[in-house]
Amino acid sequence: MRAGVLIFGILLGGLVFGLLARMIVPARIRLRVAETTLVGIAGAGVGAIAMNLSAPGTGATEFQWWTALGMLIGAVVVYALTAVVVDRIRGHSAPAGVTAGDLVAMGESHTVEFKQTARWNLHTAARDPRIELVIAKTVAGFLNADGGTLIIGIDDDGRAVGLTDDLSLMKAPDNDRYELWLMDHLERCLGKPALSRIRVAFEDVGGVEVCRVDVEPAPEAVFLDEPGGGREADMYVRMGNSTRKLLTDEAIDYARHHWKRGLRPNR
Repeated sequence: MRAGVLIFGILLGGLVFGLLARMIVPARIRLRVAETTLVGIAGAGVGAIAMNLSAPGTGATEFQWWTALGMLIGAVVVYALTAVVVDRIRGHSAPAGVTAGDLVAMGESHTVEFKQTARWNLHTAARDPRIELVIAKTVAGFLNADGGTLIIGIDDDGRAVGLTDDLSLMKAPDNDRYELWLMDHLERCLGKPALSRIRVAFEDVGGVEVCRVDVEPAPEAVFLDEPGGGREADMYVRMGNSTRKLLTDEAIDYARHHWKRGLRPNR
């Protein structure tokens, strides 16, 4: 019973200090709750011991007011260091050798996005141009930021569901036609120059095939036009775990800082 209470107390304390550290550290990628708890436990433990040892006449395991301060400082330091490491693993374009399955296991991030379908609306059981447009917006966001990987065929819970629904919209449901449709769609929305920075592949994840779209960062701003519409020239940027549309003044300011030479057309 006493051991159970002790373990619960350690976990609760780790969660509290971890969450405080997560609020303080301005990391681009936020650690998950389990990761935050482990970081809180480790950081608080190291910080408490270090603070007590630095205080004259205080034992390493004693608890004083400065011990709590040391626990918080330790949690913040360890959280910051861990966030940097996780950002390198999770937050940049996938290095060579990293499979789609690896990316799915790591979860969505600044440069990893999952979509269940690229064309098929699960609610209406039909093709939906709005879903197709979301795919183009996501790719545009990666192009205008740090690059990234879009994986189509992964549901909201991170489970691989495959491309069956999308393929049902094609006369001949095969990967070649899927890739051809996708690249044609991105060309219509983003222009031909953007295609040189996009790679499409198909990989097995959990026994089903998914579509992997690797995107390199663009050297200049890429604008999106809706198929069949006017030349809206909207600018989308990946920010955190989402893709955001920028207003004109925001786009100008972003481009000035991101590319250091302002806005230039991509067409």
